[in-house]
Amino acid sequence: MDIIKSKDNSKIKYVRLLNSKKGRDEENAFIVEGIKFVNEAINENSHIMYLIFSESALKKTEIKELYNFSLESGTEAVICEDNVFNSAADTINSQGVLAVIKSKKNIKAIDEYKFAIMCDRIQDPGNLGTIIRTADAFGPAAVILNRGCVDVYNPKVVRASAGAIFRVPFIHADSDEEIIKQLKESGYIIISTVVDSQYSFNDIDMTEKICVVIGNEGQGVSREIAESSHMRITIKMTGRAESLNVSIAAGISIYEIRKKLL
Repeated sequence: MDIIKSKDNSKIKYVRLLNSKKGRDEENAFIVEGIKFVNEAINENSHIMYLIFSESALKKTEIKELYNFSLESGTEAVICEDNVFNSAADTINSQGVLAVIKSKKNIKAIDEYKFAIMCDRIQDPGNLGTIIRTADAFGPAAVILNRGCVDVYNPKVVRASAGAIFRVPFIHADSDEEIIKQLKESGYIIISTVVDSQYSFNDIDMTEKICVVIGNEGQGVSREIAESSHMRITIKMTGRAESLNVSIAAGISIYEIRKKLL
């Protein structure tokens, strides 16, 4: 087998390109690293362009199984020296395998879903990944990402999603006004989560379609979106904490509001 020994190899340079948002946007591709995530990509029939292995990792049974998969499925496999692999990997202690994957294109319109989660300028990759994971757990649900959200294919988002990135449908909204209009025309009740509302989960009526809006870590839901919502609700806390982490607040809200669907 041929082993890549140069960091200037075209495929290695391509992986490094995908470590940036600009590169991911231009190429419509992203990277997943590690045994678990590569297996998730395979199990969800993702479009894997090629797999890259470090030379030493092929001695591990689980890595060897992935290599055998590439041979059986016809997926291109690239083997490189450890230092070459590490120059392209995003993680410090890599397991020695990564996959280059074509970004999925959502083919459904918003009106084909009953439950949607709108992320308003969520900027922390860990928070967004956890929200996607929660959407997968309590879905089916579409995740709407407006301008200002961290890139959904950021490596940290992908890792925090724990595989949900391959299952949850995403809708990218360039205009808040336009997506709100589409949601209302499609029959959604839009509920924004805020810190100062007199209403809570108990005040939400049962309905057929719901969109819950989760706001930015520091600023919350924008005034324009909140004012365009049908209802603004607050998580009522009994303890002394002043606030909750965005992903925790999102998890509670998604769980509670999901129960209001007919």
